[in-house]
Amino acid sequence: MKAALLSDNYKIQIVNVEKPKIKDSEVLIRVKSNGICGSDLHAYRGHHPFRKPPVILGHEVSGMVEQLGESVRNVEIGDRVAVEPQLGCGECAYCLAGKYNICVKRAAPGIGSWNGSFAEYFAAPASKVYKLPQDMTYDTGALMEPLAVGVHAVRRADIKLGDSVAVLGVGTIGLMNLVAAKKAGASRTYASDLLDYNLGKARELGADVPINPNKENLIEAVQQRNPYGVDKVIITAAFPPVWEQAVKICKRGGRICVVGMFGESVAVDFLQLLLQEKCICLSWLYRREDFVTAIEIAQAVNLSPIITHTFPLEDAAKGLQMMDERKQNIVKIILNS
Repeated sequence: MKAALLSDNYKIQIVNVEKPKIKDSEVLIRVKSNGICGSDLHAYRGHHPFRKPPVILGHEVSGMVEQLGESVRNVEIGDRVAVEPQLGCGECAYCLAGKYNICVKRAAPGIGSWNGSFAEYFAAPASKVYKLPQDMTYDTGALMEPLAVGVHAVRRADIKLGDSVAVLGVGTIGLMNLVAAKKAGASRTYASDLLDYNLGKARELGADVPINPNKENLIEAVQQRNPYGVDKVIITAAFPPVWEQAVKICKRGGRICVVGMFGESVAVDFLQLLLQEKCICLSWLYRREDFVTAIEIAQAVNLSPIITHTFPLEDAAKGLQMMDERKQNIVKIILNS
């Protein structure tokens, strides 16, 4: 089968590799759509801590079930599916508590023996395979993984009906957090980004107040509308100035949820947080209930504005290069097999 192999930093090759052989508890999927994730870009640049060349990247995947392991009962051949691309050990304290997303031995595509999904076929544990509605496109199905990230963050942020919410950074993950926050009942939503193009996408997806901090003061813009600040802040743009903005626009007794991966240290004024009883939480990946909710949301919300480019698998190198160079407006690139 064909696969897009990261053979070296900044080098993607289309190669022929052996079709995956599945275990009794696994499913073989004929891949239809793959999203290129920011973590794929990190690996492409040589910055990922675990995914190192040579490696087949990809994990935001949808497709059709082609083969079943002998013990599989939850899906059938021909089903349209998406995959939750992680597997806990099932034995540690975190897995036993249902928190397998923070399992100390968590497995994921592109790490160890589990090949990524930038290929014609992809093998996955049946327990991580979810049926998609018949009328959902495969491209939308490939968005279930990043949408599940947003759903999990909204749960962690404890967003409730009537809450005011600010999402700082509206790339793919920020937009997914925006969608999930609105479906959770957020009454007024703020979207902050340095790119007007991304803010336009946020408005398409229902953001009430898009703000470009290069053009207007974010803190003043929020406080003009919410004098006490917003109930919840979600950080997906992981840069130190964003942290300061989040603290200042979060109301007393509010909650700040960090989703973005900060690459450098951030100074935290714990006294200010303490005196105003502001709560900090962090959100990592997703769990089964988040995937289930993501599929439900995708049936009610048009996610197509998030997809800005589609290419065949053979153009994986082009897609990653475009993301790396950022010479044009991009949110989500989908690879079709």
